[in-house]
Amino acid sequence: MSTVPIVELRDVSKNFRSIQALDHVDFDLREGEVHALVGENGAGKSTLMRILAGIYTDYEGTYFLDGKETRLNSPHDALAHGIGMIHQELSVIPELSVAENLYLGRQPVTRWGAIDWKKMYRNAEEELAKLGFTLDARLDLEQYPLGTQQVVEVLRTIVSGARVLIMDEPTSALSPAEVEQLMALVDTLRQQKRSIIYISHFLEEVLHVADRITVLRNGRSVATLTRAEASLDRLIELMLGREVDHTVRPITAESEHEQTLLEVKDLTSDKFRDINFRVGRGEILGIYGAIGAGHFDVARALFGLYKLDSGTIILEGETFPPNHSARYAIRHGLAYAIEARRKSLLLDQPIYQNITMPHLERIGRFVPQQAQELAAANPTIAQVNVIPPDPLNPVGKLSGGNQQKVAIARWLTFPPKVFIMSEPTRGMDVGAKSEVLALLRRFGEQGYGIIVVSSEPETILAVSNRVIVMARGEIVGRMVNKNLDKDALMRLI
Repeated sequence: MSTVPIVELRDVSKNFRSIQALDHVDFDLREGEVHALVGENGAGKSTLMRILAGIYTDYEGTYFLDGKETRLNSPHDALAHGIGMIHQELSVIPELSVAENLYLGRQPVTRWGAIDWKKMYRNAEEELAKLGFTLDARLDLEQYPLGTQQVVEVLRTIVSGARVLIMDEPTSALSPAEVEQLMALVDTLRQQKRSIIYISHFLEEVLHVADRITVLRNGRSVATLTRAEASLDRLIELMLGREVDHTVRPITAESEHEQTLLEVKDLTSDKFRDINFRVGRGEILGIYGAIGAGHFDVARALFGLYKLDSGTIILEGETFPPNHSARYAIRHGLAYAIEARRKSLLLDQPIYQNITMPHLERIGRFVPQQAQELAAANPTIAQVNVIPPDPLNPVGKLSGGNQQKVAIARWLTFPPKVFIMSEPTRGMDVGAKSEVLALLRRFGEQGYGIIVVSSEPETILAVSNRVIVMARGEIVGRMVNKNLDKDALMRLI
């Protein structure tokens, strides 16, 4: 590996009006290196990434490319210089074939100007083979799993001429098996002398894949460590400037939660079958599975958002009618925070309106006035510690962790009996995760029943009293064990 940086930023600063997003940051990337970038939400990762990718052009400091000072004017300009960005949300077109996705806008043509389909399919399969993948380039991309679609997105960026890849949270929506597939791809690219900037909240993943790790805190680069120098505790300390309890919470015995709040019997749909479990008062039940296991569909069905073929839901002795509505679920004591929290929130609307939105008919006889909504929302804002606590602040201006607090707070206006939380910590930094998980534990201690549905084993282990493991639409494991660990969970899926 060459020690000469391909990309180097020196003394880079960036302001957004009164906010100092970056403060004299240094960063460099070498040939054939995976250089990870970590930090809390708001630490400056996104801003630095956008400068590297040519999205932000108005910054202070110096940008060097192959040792020469440069100034990128756009993402297109960055790609022309060999720097491509792979965003968290994939930009592939599932309805098009693998080959069409790879060569969109750059299709090979015949001498008569028509698309040379045969050549395009052949080239696509050859390029995939270089990375160790055997795919039918003629098939629509939607026929392949999400992990394979991620591979195609990476390869498309390479085919476009990128030698430097900026990967933004590339594994956030992948199953454990797909994560392994992506890790193998990253290693292949490293061997091919590609250089990768890897941004992720998954610190264990970073420790596994990165050659070096730069930590940002409050817009400053506080350290750059080699893999040998880094550890989970060290990264957390550098990111937060304080210690965080990231240890696994012991699993308690089922007998501690004898009073049943929710009982589910033989739930069956086209996505899952024969689902049976109970949730006790004050208990946190974890439902774990890989993407596609059916656990998220179970959560939606409980809340009335997915059609059941059969089964029974009993909440505090009351049996729900077949295929009840979400409104019925809310009225009878169920709350549901979906995994895509930004889609559940009105980002341009103030905090208080997001909190009162499901309860307007209860708050006011007709159309509630602002004063009524504020009176209902303010106690819950304080209860979950939204920062900043201004109820008039648009939700879109909050960090991911505080947006999640708002998504939780909306159900506290009229407290439920059971919370269903899908991926409550997805995409969050360590500090935000710690706050949200502490909030869930506190709700459990207050006597709520809580169901945490997640594909992140660390989240499940951190809060659950009992764990159900799902795979292929079925429950494949039930665990009540003080020694439950990540390996035990993952072996079942």
